[in-house]
Amino acid sequence: MGGTLVRMSLTPWQTFCLLFIFQLGTTIVFGFAGGAKQDAWLAALISTLIGCGVVWCIAKVYEQHPKHNWVAILKLTFGSWVGHLLAMLYILALIYEAGRILRDLGELMTTFLLPRTPIGFSMFLVLVLVVYAANAGIERMARLAEVSIWFIFIFLLLLLALLLSSGVNNFGWLLPMATDWKHIAVTVFPLGLTTTFGETIVFAMMWTLTVGPKDFRRSALFSSLAVGLVFILLDLIAVGTLGPQMFSRALYPLLSTFQLIRVADFIDNLDPAVVSIFITGGMFKVFAYAYAACAGIAAQWHIRDHRAIVVPVGTMILLTAIYTAKSISSHIFVGLKWVPWVIELPLFVMLPIVVLAIGTVKKQLQSSQPGGKP
Repeated sequence: MGGTLVRMSLTPWQTFCLLFIFQLGTTIVFGFAGGAKQDAWLAALISTLIGCGVVWCIAKVYEQHPKHNWVAILKLTFGSWVGHLLAMLYILALIYEAGRILRDLGELMTTFLLPRTPIGFSMFLVLVLVVYAANAGIERMARLAEVSIWFIFIFLLLLLALLLSSGVNNFGWLLPMATDWKHIAVTVFPLGLTTTFGETIVFAMMWTLTVGPKDFRRSALFSSLAVGLVFILLDLIAVGTLGPQMFSRALYPLLSTFQLIRVADFIDNLDPAVVSIFITGGMFKVFAYAYAACAGIAAQWHIRDHRAIVVPVGTMILLTAIYTAKSISSHIFVGLKWVPWVIELPLFVMLPIVVLAIGTVKKQLQSSQPGGKP
């Protein structure tokens, strides 16, 4: 890999699958827009509509620079020195975010699957799979995503059907609607935009390895709409099962929702199936961040093969996951109150919009000059 990545062949469907599972990620673990209580579905709807606008802006940058990844685009837009510094910030942010997601998975596995296993070892096992996947490349992960997306859809539909058959729902809890727009606004901005939708910028590090700009835009927008619909549906079901207060306070609200499944005193205790879905999405998300970090480093320092830095990047991700938080409570506090404002909003939302605006102005100035392209 160099400053300009060599295009590889993915289909639009494979790109959609990768984006969908990535955007679903660990957001499904902690629920979406829990702070809005019974209006969570409305906050999810608003976040999806605005988030699709953010994703459109990110995809338009690719259309302006179809032969370059995000590192090269930053240097073309802001110059060599500033672009280099911004690229370094992005690489560090990708590694940090990957470490946080790995910590999410470690806490989840320790709580529900492997309570007697040290969390560090659980995270190490997940990271081994991620490093192997990053070493194998994006094409193989795209093929795996094609299979995994059906696994996720089928299990989610089955779980929802079983939950509705259990008779534990009270959709009267969804009322009254839209009574506190302040909480809805605070939930939408910035967390509702940066989480899931703004994170699509991760693929800018490797989008020349996927599909062409227009196919990428369509795949990204369809993925964002599909994920938004999933969040809306799950929020409606979760609030109608747990009630608004418990939904907003639960650490894992969707898992708590599915734990209430009881059918004919026979089908219950489906925690492993639910956690398996969560871990699948989380592992794809860690892979995307790790692979993007490797692609960014390779482009920044003109390393021909990203596989040479997969293990060092994986080591940094693991150390970040272990040492950045002392407990699950501090980990979640930083993720909700600090990360969206300091990292995700400026790097994942604002800067891509600035890059798009600068690129648009440059294009108009060039076309207005004598001999410029119309």
